[in-house]
Amino acid sequence: MSQSYSAAAKKNPGRKAWLVEFRHPLRNDANNKPGRKTRKGLGTADQADAQRLVDQLNTLLQNEALWSLGAKGEATKLYDQRVIDIFYSEIEPRTGSARGLRDKLLPFPSRGDGYAHVALFGVPGAGKTTLVRQLIGTHPKTEHFPATSVNRTTTFPTEVILRDGPYEAVVTFLSEHEARFEIEESLSAAIVEAVTGDARQVARAFLEKSDMRFRLKYVLGNLDTGESERDPYDDEEEDDSAGDDLTVPKPADHQVTQRMLNGYISRIMELTKALRGTLEIEQGSLDAMSSDDRNAALDLIEEQAVASDEFIELVSDVLDELRTKFDEVKVGNFEKTTTGWPSAWHIKHGKGQRSDFLAAVRFFSDISYRSWGRLLTPLVNGMRVVGPFKPTWADDAPRLVLMDTEGLGHKANATADLPDQVLPLLHEADVILLVDSAKNGMTNFAAGKALEGVVNAGHTRKLALVFTHMDAVKGDNLKGQSKLDHIFGGVRNVAENQLAKNVSIDAARYLLEHLANHTFFVGRIDEADPKPAKPELNRLLAHLAAAQPPVFMPVAFPVYSPDKLAFAIQEAARDFRQQWQGNLGLAPHPECKPTPWQSIKALSRRYAEGMNDNFWLRPTSNLIAALSAAISRALETPIDWTGSPTPQQKRETIDRIKTAVAIQLPSLSTRRLREDPQPMWYEAYSLRGAGSTFERRMRIEGIYERWVPIPDARSERFVFDFLDEIRKVVMGAVEGVEREVYGLREANSAP
Repeated sequence: MSQSYSAAAKKNPGRKAWLVEFRHPLRNDANNKPGRKTRKGLGTADQADAQRLVDQLNTLLQNEALWSLGAKGEATKLYDQRVIDIFYSEIEPRTGSARGLRDKLLPFPSRGDGYAHVALFGVPGAGKTTLVRQLIGTHPKTEHFPATSVNRTTTFPTEVILRDGPYEAVVTFLSEHEARFEIEESLSAAIVEAVTGDARQVARAFLEKSDMRFRLKYVLGNLDTGESERDPYDDEEEDDSAGDDLTVPKPADHQVTQRMLNGYISRIMELTKALRGTLEIEQGSLDAMSSDDRNAALDLIEEQAVASDEFIELVSDVLDELRTKFDEVKVGNFEKTTTGWPSAWHIKHGKGQRSDFLAAVRFFSDISYRSWGRLLTPLVNGMRVVGPFKPTWADDAPRLVLMDTEGLGHKANATADLPDQVLPLLHEADVILLVDSAKNGMTNFAAGKALEGVVNAGHTRKLALVFTHMDAVKGDNLKGQSKLDHIFGGVRNVAENQLAKNVSIDAARYLLEHLANHTFFVGRIDEADPKPAKPELNRLLAHLAAAQPPVFMPVAFPVYSPDKLAFAIQEAARDFRQQWQGNLGLAPHPECKPTPWQSIKALSRRYAEGMNDNFWLRPTSNLIAALSAAISRALETPIDWTGSPTPQQKRETIDRIKTAVAIQLPSLSTRRLREDPQPMWYEAYSLRGAGSTFERRMRIEGIYERWVPIPDARSERFVFDFLDEIRKVVMGAVEGVEREVYGLREANSAP
């Protein structure tokens, strides 16, 4: 007899909005059985309306014929849209629609209107966002936009359009499902910490995830431990906060915040203590266990906690608290889902209301500790700002679209490959601006990998470098041109020792020649008036404003060997697999160390549930990078050329082919590692009990073995399918560019 499912209306204490609690028949619980307990907002404070929706959901739960995405259309005819969203959003694939929503509410200006699109990349702390401040002319002491700090700051794309007219902004948010997912992950991390840690350690795990991206302390506030420690460097610190009444919590709110946070932490610790006690009765002391047994025990405690009613209530309470934070925004307008969760916020102010406009935007971008407890920054997945911004040191207002991205290698030990969600910016931008600190001089591995990624994508001509912190580079022998040569030596080192080896000597030489005229050196850009940097900043601004998409004028075409391409695919698959065997702890790797079991489990859950690839472990990005690098090397060395092209003409043609290939690799990699094997990811995530942590690693290796196989003479059919798929992408790109070449040739030779 099949299980029956029912829903009930709930209301968290002290809240006005009604919730629905039910077991979802198409979502598995912690025991890998259908019927995961779910709580979702109903989007109403009216009890009668809430009960009407719950009655409809109960009818749907009793009609098994409607339990599929294919039946959603039929269900839409029968039930309120809120009921449809509550049920089907749990099984629909997660799609990245935030950029599309921003485009709809506040479109980008076109290149035809004279706007240049600039994508900014850089490692955390390089000064990328500080450079954006200079380019848009916001004051570092009074306006504080975009937010900067010595900590990792930019965790979502920030797009700023320098355009005359009113100030406008659109902010897009994580979906309710994504927010709940992140809360569950934060609580799970806190539970693991609570097994042996104290309240302070539990609070840290709960309020600030280890990847430093989703920080609940910005929204909920930080726990006051009562400890006061003297910092000998306090006199050197500057508070980079706006300090206005809009975002600074009132002192009277502090006690309320502390009671709330202490309540959360106490509930986490009580739940964990009870589960640990039960486990130790059955399996013995946790402290006496071996490392593997201890990991399995921690995994079991976490799983039992996640399946408990207490955990579900905690998640619901925290999510409700986040909802109330949106209510504190009294300006602008929210776009909301049918259940009341905000999907976007937009605002428009006149040219004379700049300070009010920036104060409103700071709700969604600020990180100042003075405002912790009221900020919505962790819930944002993108921001677009438009207005009459201009550099204070420039005579004319440039027409620019600046696209600031998350710092490369945002988490220590994270992959240095460019994230797949930012790769489209390489193709979209007119200028790819890589920002690095002159103090580092391209010694950060992620900066070198970014250079390599740009070259492999065929976009060397778009690339420009900015070295910041020139004022911090000092030495008796570092004056004038010698100082610039010393810093540029880091670029030369990457080109000659990394790119020449990983791509080609010719590509490395071309990069150096290009960057010799497209590298800029600035310092003191954190100051309102960066006097020493003004000449170089103006040179940079002129380069950005004049940028146009590169002109492709080929006169010849390369000839490639299909056999050589097969070797490149084999090399890419081997590189990817060896990297992940290192991450999984299945084989030694010089760069990739075994990843903690909690992170492997979190990865498997993200891929199982179709979440966006914004975790610090990114197999899809790794596969894109491996394929891009190997194919790039193969394309660098054709077996012949038609015609007699110059070295510059050869470079333009090869880069055009690389770009045509690079555009297609993200969708190929996403389908092979995320979409097609999604059931296998779910099986890996749902493993439970002793030995599950090792078995999960083996299951993930099995996914890679099936979908990214290493071709050899004994290969099976699915291996040749992998080869053929990539061959079609590459040869299709080659043929497409070839048609373009001969089309241009015929057009130029026509009378």
